Amino acid sequence: MSEFRRISLTEAHQSWQAEAAVIADIRDPQSFALGHIPGARPLSNATFSDFMQDVDPDQAVIVVCYHGVSSQGAAQYLINQGFENVASMDGGFTAWAQHYPEAVESQS
Repeated sequence: MSEFRRISLTEAHQSWQAEAAVIADIRDPQSFALGHIPGARPLSNATFSDFMQDVDPDQAVIVVCYHGVSSQGAAQYLINQGFENVASMDGGFTAWAQHYPEAVESQS
């Protein structure tokens, strides 16, 4: 069985710019609404079945949480569900928002 990999903030930003990966944001819905990476998909127990239907298991997936810790467990879970190319973003959304404030959108 495969394992997820950790991806740096820079690598994640490059993948996002190139639209080379699905960004799966596992933070709570309120935090997601306040700010998220443009194009990111919220991923929770409530949205998991839709995610599984909509995202090809061969597609690269980058999992984002608050600080880059919880995303590791979620990334491994996606690997266990058959996804082949899954990464956990180091630093999480907190680091993303600090380094790339222009690449944050909100639903408000």
